[in-house]
This record gives sequence, C-alpha cells and structure tokens, in this order.
Amino acid sequence: MVRRAIRLGTVVAGLAAVGEAGHVLLERSGWAAAHHVFHVAYLGAAAVAFGWFAARDLRRHGPPRFSWSLRADEAPRPSR
Repeated sequence: MVRRAIRLGTVVAGLAAVGEAGHVLLERSGWAAAHHVFHVAYLGAAAVAFGWFAARDLRRHGPPRFSWSLRADEAPRPSR
C-alpha cells in the first residue's frame, strides 16, 4: 500500500513538473493560443485521469453505501 502511494505521488509530481515546464515555455514564447490550449488539454487530462480512477474504484469496491437510510414510514421531526 505504501509503495502504491509513493508511486502515485511520484507520477503526480512528475506530471505536475512536466506540465508546469510546458506552461512556462508556452508563456515565455508568447504563443497565446497555444498557452490557452495547454490549459484546456491539461484540464481534459485531469478529468480523464479522475474518471479512470473513479471507474477503477467502483469496479473494485462497488457503488458507495451509506451507514444511514431514510425510511418512508417515519414522520419527519418538526423544526423548531
């Protein structure tokens, strides 16, 4: 478990470093359109990565379960 966390942290830190290097390069080169495309692409890559992790977690653990439930036969408590 610790190795997986270290590996994930290393990958995230590496991606952040590469992303920031590309960001600075495009900013200093004066390519405004490429700079903005980079932001959109980086956001898209983050969304894909999040979706992949969420799908993998759902496949491994199933949908989330809550420790409480609402029962239709109980009347709501009056508000103060």
